[in-house]
Amino acid sequence: MVRSNAGRRLSRQDVRLLLDGVKATDPAVAEELTGANISLGEVQRVLSELLDEGVAVRDLVRIVEVISERGRVSKDPEALVEAVRGALGPAISSAHAPDGRLPVITFEPMVEQAMLESLRTGDSGSFLALDPEQAENLAMEVVRVAQAAEQRGENPVLMCAANLRPAVRRLVRNIAPGLPVLSYTELSPQLRVETMGVVNLGSTVTV
Repeated sequence: MVRSNAGRRLSRQDVRLLLDGVKATDPAVAEELTGANISLGEVQRVLSELLDEGVAVRDLVRIVEVISERGRVSKDPEALVEAVRGALGPAISSAHAPDGRLPVITFEPMVEQAMLESLRTGDSGSFLALDPEQAENLAMEVVRVAQAAEQRGENPVLMCAANLRPAVRRLVRNIAPGLPVLSYTELSPQLRVETMGVVNLGSTVTV
């Protein structure tokens, strides 16, 4: 991929300063974070993961609210990140559509269904339980379709089901680090979505 998103990792001091700002302007929100027993390290990881995928963290009060709310149910890092992304969804998708037009790549429905059936959860989060050759073929087809769109002057995002998004991101991030991976639930209703390509491997993705 020609695009690249160099990830930014926030230090604990960075996060502490950001949370001090929230405490100064919205003390009740800061108290909710404490009440949910969320650690500085957990907030640091969520913010860093968001920045790593190019998601702005300017709406820090909203982010902290979501972390606190979700953190009372689960402190799983992936769940916290996806909960925040869900809350920021319209802003995330709009950031990739400065003119109100969002070029997207999607998976063919049968391929996406097979991916959903292969979805598993491990110590590092969700992943697609495909054999190495299938995983490589799928990732390479995503890159091929994305590059074809880029050659036409487009900057597409890859769209998929919300529960697939983290696993798909893991699948393609090494080979296509600059390709944004968004879920359908993150789409702003204000955007005009235009499909630039469909990833279709026929029967090669099986479980």
